Amino acid sequence: MDHARYLDITEGLRQQMAERLNVRARSFPKAVRKAGRLLPPAARAAARELVDAEARLTHPKLAVRTDPSNLHAAADTISTALARHKPGARAAQRRSLLAAEIGFRALVVIAAGLLFLQWQSPV
Repeated sequence: MDHARYLDITEGLRQQMAERLNVRARSFPKAVRKAGRLLPPAARAAARELVDAEARLTHPKLAVRTDPSNLHAAADTISTALARHKPGARAAQRRSLLAAEIGFRALVVIAAGLLFLQWQSPV
């Protein structure tokens, strides 16, 4: 496998990560690092394998010895894991958690105000 083909594969995976996981990075290794635990363990291991293969593919003699089927299998594993994620699901979850937090804090403030009024009222 040559280095140009490797770059095509990793660029496609990086774009999928940006689309599905909302992970923005300029290179594939940085995208993998930013994605972290958003990827399942098998996909993280496959991503590590692809990142490690980049150093081997830049060397001419090691590039000949690198098995392209292993790299394609790793890319397929990552692609399958990314296909399970809905685009925008993380952003929607963040918005709903923010709305829940705002609602809870408003409820606490209202309850504190009512308790203060009850405490201050002459009965």
